[in-house]
Amino acid sequence: MDHGYALYNELSRLLPWLAHEELAGIHPVHGSDSGTGHLLLNRRTRLVIRIPAKRLEELLGLDGMQIDIAGNTLTIGSGKSKPLTHHTPLYAHLVTTGSVDERTFTQDIMRMLDELAIDTRFLPGKQQSLTTADGVITGYSLMLHGLPVEHAIRVQQLGLGNNRKLGCGIFIPHKSINALV
Repeated sequence: MDHGYALYNELSRLLPWLAHEELAGIHPVHGSDSGTGHLLLNRRTRLVIRIPAKRLEELLGLDGMQIDIAGNTLTIGSGKSKPLTHHTPLYAHLVTTGSVDERTFTQDIMRMLDELAIDTRFLPGKQQSLTTADGVITGYSLMLHGLPVEHAIRVQQLGLGNNRKLGCGIFIPHKSINALV
């Protein structure tokens, strides 16, 4: 289930430039919880990597390659390019800022949004964690709503917080905020 660090290490082995590509982000892989801490994947499971367009051909070159995630061999299928969405609200499963408590996290997010000149409202969600070689990183899920479209694009390009290559701070469209309020 906690695969961000292992996935990043394997992809960095195949794509040495990944570690230095500032705008790269690796989305968490979605699957079913086995109940034993493992993620069950099916043939339709997607590996989604956010990169600048200049890296697309190199990324598409992974077609057919195998990666090992915690002793499990996975084969990367053919890729395709998909543009960023022009829709809001946006959601990130995990955003890390270095803060553990929700109050400080919220202050961090307000500061980051101000620095990026992003006009939005937001709702922090459930506390989440991710294991790395240096220990456990804590953060929160985050919903951004009321974003102008140009701000939504900027947030998707830049992300928020730390650890984008581990699946953190990567925003995707969300159908509605109504379920949360």
